[in-house]
Amino acid sequence: MCIRDRYRTSWMVGQIVDIPAQDQTRAGRDWDATDEEIEKIEAEEKRLEYWAKVRKALIYGRLGGGAIFINLGDDPSLPLPATIRPEQIISLIPLYRSELTVGQPVDNVLDPAFGQPSSFRLNTAAQPLIDPSRLVFFKGRDVPSFSGSTTWEDKFWGDSIVQTVNDAVQDATTATGGFASLIDEAKVDVFFLDKLAETLAQPGGEAKVKARIQIATTEKSMHRSVTLDGNDKWETRTLNFSGAKDIITTYLSIVAGAADIPATRLLGKSPDGMNSTGESDLTNYYDSISAQQDDDLRPALDRLDMVVLPSAGVKADLTWRFSPIRTLTEQQAAEVENKEADTLSKLVNTGLFPDSALAKSAANRMIESQRWPGFKDALDKAEANGEEPEGDESELGIVPTGATERGGDPAVAGEDNLPANQ
Repeated sequence: MCIRDRYRTSWMVGQIVDIPAQDQTRAGRDWDATDEEIEKIEAEEKRLEYWAKVRKALIYGRLGGGAIFINLGDDPSLPLPATIRPEQIISLIPLYRSELTVGQPVDNVLDPAFGQPSSFRLNTAAQPLIDPSRLVFFKGRDVPSFSGSTTWEDKFWGDSIVQTVNDAVQDATTATGGFASLIDEAKVDVFFLDKLAETLAQPGGEAKVKARIQIATTEKSMHRSVTLDGNDKWETRTLNFSGAKDIITTYLSIVAGAADIPATRLLGKSPDGMNSTGESDLTNYYDSISAQQDDDLRPALDRLDMVVLPSAGVKADLTWRFSPIRTLTEQQAAEVENKEADTLSKLVNTGLFPDSALAKSAANRMIESQRWPGFKDALDKAEANGEEPEGDESELGIVPTGATERGGDPAVAGEDNLPANQ
């Protein structure tokens, strides 16, 4: 069975391929930009279905290689234009490796593209030529250079993760399928019929035996009773599945290890064992996802943003970071906010930073946390009305001791500060 068929027919393979791609893209990014720039970027991402296309390309990469074609509506065989106009991108098109024919590698060692394909061709009826600058690649696992029998295309695209986990998935599938097939035999009725051999030897004997058993089973299902001859016997035998759970759990744990995804994430279940939460496994997993984002996903997004950001009408050199992957519980989020409020209070008291800068930073943090509904609109309205914070800052734990050193009036130095514990 080919890789694509395994992905479509095996739920375990589907989970192994999809979950890391989903986790790398579901939280989005935090931009170091103005509100207006962020709004333009988010609008362009929504128009182009940016994250859905990136996620699909990542899945293609885990299946053995994929790319995103930047469709500008012009001749795809030409390099990307040096300047991109707002909304010039018509669409972003994820492509699986089998949809592209890879050209020969550039053999000029002085060329910056040395060792990379010189061109690509889309495998459609028209078969248009595509310049490499119009493609952003999402590759599979690196193929070792010593793999002499590997084709040039396989070396370029990489291997599928399915190849790595295939044996473990097959063993787990065989184990679970084997136990599933025994369920029909978990409870078996056994009849001991008097003179069975003699009856079968007579003409029509087999039909008589079948009729006898059918009468007994029908009566048992309808009246919950069995009528037998005085010399006949009947009993029920039940298979013992006491060790099935441990065996299946072991095989599934091997699959989780091969996929480098903890069972709590892969199977959606709590780990077995007393006092076991799986928290450390999830922490290690999300650390691994963060590393994959920086090592593999960021270079692809940076290349894509060189076109998407100008198409959004903003400059292409904006900086960003991946948003936190893990979703905090209410208690964890409250603890983080308390610590941040304490830190803000201490920073204000040092007098090393302007109050307005700290206030703006704290306000942005509250907006980004999305735990303060309507705060941004209320803050914009308050600023528009020229409102100032009310109350005694010392009661709120904010005492701007460095106001005099900054040249401000101690009586009003803290009026731009946000309360430490809102």
